[in-house]
Amino acid sequence: MSAIWGNVSFHGTIENGIGERMAEPYRTKCKIDRYEEAVREECYFGCGIQYITKEAEKEILPYMDEATGIIITADCILDNRTELLSALGAEKDMPDGTLLRLAYEQWGMEFLKHIRGLYAIAIYEQKTKTLYLAADHVAGRCLYYYKTDVGITFSTLLRPILAIHPEIAENELYLKDYLLAPGLMPNISSTETPYQDVYKLNPGTYLKITEEKVEELSYWNPSEQNGVERYHGAKKYGMHFRKLYEQCVSDALRSNGEVGISMSSGFDSATVGVLAAKQLMSVGKKLWAYTYVPSEETTVNRAKNNVMNEQQDVEEIAAGYSNIRTHFLNNGGKNCLEELPEELDAMEIPFKAFVNFPNLCEIYRTAAAQGCKVLLTGQCGNSTVSHGYIDDVLYDLYEKKDYLRFLLWLNRYSKTVKESRKQALKGCLNYFRYAKKQYTSGEFSYQPTNDFLSEKICGGYPLEERFRKNGLTIMESVPTSEGYYHRMLYKPALFTYIGEWETKMGLKYGLVIRDATKDMRMLTFCYHLPYRYFAYRGMPRWLIRENLSDLLPKRLLDNWLRYGVQNADYLARIGRDWETLLPLLRERIEQFPKKDWIAEKQLLAYLSEFDLKMNSQEYSRFDSVVYLYTLAVFLKERKL
Repeated sequence: MSAIWGNVSFHGTIENGIGERMAEPYRTKCKIDRYEEAVREECYFGCGIQYITKEAEKEILPYMDEATGIIITADCILDNRTELLSALGAEKDMPDGTLLRLAYEQWGMEFLKHIRGLYAIAIYEQKTKTLYLAADHVAGRCLYYYKTDVGITFSTLLRPILAIHPEIAENELYLKDYLLAPGLMPNISSTETPYQDVYKLNPGTYLKITEEKVEELSYWNPSEQNGVERYHGAKKYGMHFRKLYEQCVSDALRSNGEVGISMSSGFDSATVGVLAAKQLMSVGKKLWAYTYVPSEETTVNRAKNNVMNEQQDVEEIAAGYSNIRTHFLNNGGKNCLEELPEELDAMEIPFKAFVNFPNLCEIYRTAAAQGCKVLLTGQCGNSTVSHGYIDDVLYDLYEKKDYLRFLLWLNRYSKTVKESRKQALKGCLNYFRYAKKQYTSGEFSYQPTNDFLSEKICGGYPLEERFRKNGLTIMESVPTSEGYYHRMLYKPALFTYIGEWETKMGLKYGLVIRDATKDMRMLTFCYHLPYRYFAYRGMPRWLIRENLSDLLPKRLLDNWLRYGVQNADYLARIGRDWETLLPLLRERIEQFPKKDWIAEKQLLAYLSEFDLKMNSQEYSRFDSVVYLYTLAVFLKERKL
């Protein structure tokens, strides 16, 4: 993989020293093996190359062709090398960047329909004075750009753009999105950043940039019908799913180092892990598995089927594979706010996943120290390989008036989980009538849930317009119908945010983070899979339970109600360190740079009366406090 950056001047020459200023954040913040650059009078391209694969050591990027006036730089790892090598008649050990260049020379910008993997690409055509910027199918590698009247600047990180454009102001809409939007994403828009007019690329798109305009062109979407195979019956769909899943995992393993995985006992990362272990075993390699375990006792979320500590279950999974080496980490017992300034420094944007972030950083750091060049995850599996809550499929059958199948599958599910079939049917009918009203009302009813924001923050903020413009809907507490699933499966704002996270963490720690569950082929398969197969015959998460049943312990597969609670002790750690944390929280809130956005008195009073033994209903209120604290730290550190 690589980091890329550059500047193009529409008139005259680029400024002296641009290269040094843009490269400096990469030299100080990233683990990069080699730096290269290409310079012309009107443009500068840079590339920081990481030796993730053996071919990367021979990488020639940026590439500059004096005869045609073409300059190319890329951050890429290609998964379909074999077919590209054959189609282009290239040598077997050709670096990915060179292979990508040959594809561009063969097919022009249509080459994007021929390549597959992780990539962000910049191509400058001197003759037409056109810059092309491209993102992979899921925007797995982020790329930012900033256009002015005189030129265009692009970069994998935000800092290099800010370094040569100190005039860039804050994007207040993005900052309000962060506080007002529900969920763990900091963004509503898939392309905006905390900085005014600095944008990132959408998944499956490329930009054609000239002096006059920026034109976005799409080259892929999972809804496309071309090449989609149809099968007759569940068995054949299941067989294809397993074969595809194995291939997606296999493609993610390519590296010249060790392979690790951030692994829980949930179906997503567990199946990625065991599929990887089987394939690595065949070539005599280990799989290094890293699992977070709590270090403090917790009294919340202790429902019957909630698993608070997944160590025993992970050990049971790993016992079936002699090459899995388990490591159980707890971030040294630190609370999740302890290293927030350093984490914000690495991410360059405010984030809401404050509970998970420190533990994941420990996994990245440990994996890199043990020689891992690839770190696998199953982060998006809930939307793909393990989608299939029973309510979702039963509701879809109910909506399609497939009542016989609905009753048969509800009956089987109820018998398996030992619930009253009569009560289950009654509950379903009431729930589904309510859901249908929600779906058909078409009303936008979301109200911000942060109790500590003032009414003034919404002044001039077009909440409903922002949501609708970016294709977001608010359907809380309703089952996911097939149509809603299709809309949510390929949500650009989610993918661009995950891409920012994975790209920057990979650069910081010297590895590449790969998620086979969001492979573009898996997204296409799941989009076109007949919806009922996600919980076929009343079996939740049928794709995994039925078709990978030989890979996981039967005890875990048979427990349909089991739920692993991640970071179960995060509040206990905060409570343990509360005397130290409270002054820091108060200080940041009192110095919050946008005073008219917050209800300061209510917030400080809440902190003073904070109950360290809060129940789960209070989680969201405390999270709201941390979001404000996070934004306060970000604004201070970034001096916005």
